[in-house]
Amino acid sequence: MSSKIMVVAGEVSGDIHAANLVADMRSLNHELEISAVCGERLRATGVHCLASTEELAHMGLIEVIRELPRIHALMNRLVAHAERDRPDLAVLVDSPDFNLRLARRLKKIGIPVVLYVSPQLWAWREGRVRQVRRLAREVLCILPFETGFYERRRVTARYVGHPLVDDLQRKGLLGGSVNRNPRRLALMPGSREMEVRALLPGMLGALRLMGENVVNDAVLIEAPGITDAVDAVLETTKMDARLRRVSGESRRRELASSGLALTASGTATLECALLDVPMIVGYRLKPVSWWLAKRLVKVPHVALVNLILEDRAVPELLQEQWQPEAIAALAVELMTTGGGGQVADLARVREKLGGPGASMNAAEAVLNQLPREGVGH
Repeated sequence: MSSKIMVVAGEVSGDIHAANLVADMRSLNHELEISAVCGERLRATGVHCLASTEELAHMGLIEVIRELPRIHALMNRLVAHAERDRPDLAVLVDSPDFNLRLARRLKKIGIPVVLYVSPQLWAWREGRVRQVRRLAREVLCILPFETGFYERRRVTARYVGHPLVDDLQRKGLLGGSVNRNPRRLALMPGSREMEVRALLPGMLGALRLMGENVVNDAVLIEAPGITDAVDAVLETTKMDARLRRVSGESRRRELASSGLALTASGTATLECALLDVPMIVGYRLKPVSWWLAKRLVKVPHVALVNLILEDRAVPELLQEQWQPEAIAALAVELMTTGGGGQVADLARVREKLGGPGASMNAAEAVLNQLPREGVGH
């Protein structure tokens, strides 16, 4: 008898992790029936799509409030599906504000839950650890420092590795195999519309201030789903002649061959670290969201690479610091010094993340939670 798994991936990065997970689960068990909230990558695996990840892609605290009625309706649809379909297990990927509420409702109807990609409880709202302990059978962590956090709080958790390592290895991009242009600047404004609107204008302004002796080529690396947001920003500013828009499969090769990246603060910073690309990290919210975040968030850094190293190894420009003049000055310094001291620090990040195998490790952990008749090939 085939086993049923429900997967909920809430953003672009979660969609990538979930797609790799599904592929590896199917390599271990060919009879799985998988339904999902999915984006482009997860949809391509052939799962039964219940809704789109775009319905969950929000950024600031205030922005989410505006979308609450639609989010609530989506949750009701997913719970109704779970009641009808009775999956053996739900794998909830990232998006903790939505997924922890969903986990509570799934538990009430007897659907066990595994969390893949830990909620960032180490950053804020640590009180939710009690919820995780009560609601999740296991937390599959993709950042090396997270398991210690959970173990100290009596939550079952394991570090499976980071799926991005697997993805980059499959594409042959690890190990310095790509020729680098030290005068190429990569712009990575994020994977969410609000990030793009907040960060891209500063990136474009900085590029205009940097001479061709420093930057002779620039690539705007577009994550899936942000084309409209990029178009909206570019409508209000003249596009630099050096700038090319890049999307699809060529995105990472273009990044890997860049001398410096201007990037949003999340998974993109790990991508840069794994590809050995020095970076400047930007983080900017609407004023009220920023005011709240400063009072609620407990971590000393916003960039994941800095959190992994417990040090400000790469520069962060926060809120009003994210101005073209400040970005350009720092970028010129880094591009003319080969990334400053970042090369050694990025090597330390790669060492801490470990080798490939994350998705397969996660797949094995998920299948081990199924009823025994669903684990075999």
